[in-house]
Amino acid sequence: MLKKIPKELISKYLKEKYKAPIELLEYKSLARGWHGLSYKLVFKAKSKTKALILRSKNNFDFSHDYKSDRATSFILNHQMSKNMPKHVKSFDVIGTNNRNSVSLGDCDEFFQLVEIAHGKEYMEDLIRIKNAGILGKNDKNKALLLSNYLVKLHKRIHFKNKNIAKSIYKRHLRDCIGHGEMLLGVIDTYPKKIKFATQKEITETIKKSVELREKIKNNYDRLRVIHGDFHPGNIIFKNKNDFVVLDASRALYGDPADDLTAMAINYIWLALRHKNNFSGPFKELFEIFWRNYLKKTRDNEINKIVPIFFAFRGLVVAHPLFYKNQTNKTRKQIFNFINNILDGKVFNYKKINSYIK
Repeated sequence: MLKKIPKELISKYLKEKYKAPIELLEYKSLARGWHGLSYKLVFKAKSKTKALILRSKNNFDFSHDYKSDRATSFILNHQMSKNMPKHVKSFDVIGTNNRNSVSLGDCDEFFQLVEIAHGKEYMEDLIRIKNAGILGKNDKNKALLLSNYLVKLHKRIHFKNKNIAKSIYKRHLRDCIGHGEMLLGVIDTYPKKIKFATQKEITETIKKSVELREKIKNNYDRLRVIHGDFHPGNIIFKNKNDFVVLDASRALYGDPADDLTAMAINYIWLALRHKNNFSGPFKELFEIFWRNYLKKTRDNEINKIVPIFFAFRGLVVAHPLFYKNQTNKTRKQIFNFINNILDGKVFNYKKINSYIK
């Protein structure tokens, strides 16, 4: 585990950043996530009080093993947050050694400071719906707001140079499988033995994903600005009509299918946990979110791309360690869903119940 930055070093960094005396009012650890530990930092500078989150990365799993891996992750997120609509601002990326915040070449470790988002995680709304069994008066509108956000975001096209676009698109499809935080990285954090799939079946899932990637990797005209991790835990609703997004990561540009499936898999997964099939309030939210996106983007080609991203996202929500409070039946249904859509040529949301069998 990585060590917490000493208070003295944080105070010294902030003093140099603000070019003024600093009073550190609060510095405490928050809940540990799978990727690392965060700290809440409250300080006074130039008569103003400011609160930030200090983020660290574990030095194991998800290809965070090397210092350069952790630096890359933070710097990319810092860069993305500047241009991502509604994104919480990244304050800075810090390189440190035991005594100082220093130039990159002399760093022993890297950390990121981000502003605090105030509001309620979208996942809290989804858990409330699951527990109540019905939709609240604002739930349909929230699904529509999130869908419209992606519609607008994915209009942003960059890299008119075809050679650059081809390279980045291929990389994004390659990273979906091989990146440390994506499909293979998630599989490598599974326990050695699981009850809902054999090792042979998992290997077949990997093979199918690679085969699909080879078929779709040249669709570089689909390259768009993406969020890269658009799941309910990274959406904070400030009120019923407005939200901010967190932790844009992994890719500045990629296929829109990445963002669409990151959210949509949660509606499918929670429907299975709620009803043991794809029905009820989460089916309704899925259809609002999915159909609105397809109607406004007219991107029917996306149905050929989403299976590879659903495979990655499905392996996340079925994870025995990430999400312990679910049955092996639900995990098996998700695993069936993954493999059946990888076998098919085009995803059809009207067939989800047949995919889970």
